[in-house]
Amino acid sequence: MGCSSSTADVKRGGYSNGKLPEPSAPPPPDPRLPLTARQKFSLEKSWKAVQRNMEEVGMNTLLRLFKEDPSIQDLFPSFKGQTEHQLRNDMGFENQAVMILNIFDEVVEQLNNLDAAISLLTKTGKKHSMIDPDMMMKFEKPFLETVKETLEDRYNEKIEAIYITFTKFVLDHVITGMKGT
Repeated sequence: MGCSSSTADVKRGGYSNGKLPEPSAPPPPDPRLPLTARQKFSLEKSWKAVQRNMEEVGMNTLLRLFKEDPSIQDLFPSFKGQTEHQLRNDMGFENQAVMILNIFDEVVEQLNNLDAAISLLTKTGKKHSMIDPDMMMKFEKPFLETVKETLEDRYNEKIEAIYITFTKFVLDHVITGMKGT
């Protein structure tokens, strides 16, 4: 603490000019992830708003999806023929919505371990192999609209591009699992 030997150590350490050395750059992201380090960081930070509203984001996404293509609602026997109001009050619907969003959440949490993230996505795809992959792609638009609504003024062109890329990454790996390739 101010003794001459600790001052000498700092000077020998190379920062006698009173400035700390620049931190080293973070390692580049896994090349399988189609995001830069900065985009990955932005996704992780903005995702926290989605995490705080998982039930609402999940339900709004599914409701938008069902409005866009009512035949998808019919794939869920317990939701078939229910109105939006009925679905919003259905605990099974909320659980399904959260379960879907949890997949995205787990992928965001595993962005530093893409092997685990990709494994989760392909396993999810295998469980849904009876669904037409084109139908799975219909999830993108309602999900992005709901994320935009959730992030409000934090949603801009850069964030939109990040979420489009991320959503495509997730759906592409789910579809890979669906096709068994």
